[in-house]
Amino acid sequence: MSGSVQFSTAILLLTLLLTAAEPAAGPLTAEEYYLSGKAKYHLKDYTGAIEDYNRAIELAPEVAKFFGSRGAAKRKLGDKRAAIADAQQAARLGDRQAQRILRFFGYDW
Repeated sequence: MSGSVQFSTAILLLTLLLTAAEPAAGPLTAEEYYLSGKAKYHLKDYTGAIEDYNRAIELAPEVAKFFGSRGAAKRKLGDKRAAIADAQQAARLGDRQAQRILRFFGYDW
């Protein structure tokens, strides 16, 4: 079984487990949505990843990595303006990698 197939299978199982556990454990946390988004990003489901990052941001708008990851997914979809806006928000929230990238390309935050 290839690594990609194993990863896809693992994501499917994780999604099923999280969905099944939700009534007993309560709604997903921001971090769980973030991790689901990261998995979808790696599977090249950028739209799905953005949806999960949006949910994570709704629950925890102070977490820089959520904005940085959403910006990366938006960049993959060709939405440069939105990607830069997310990188700027990540930088404002203290994400040093976003700050370096923005500084390199001449953007403020």
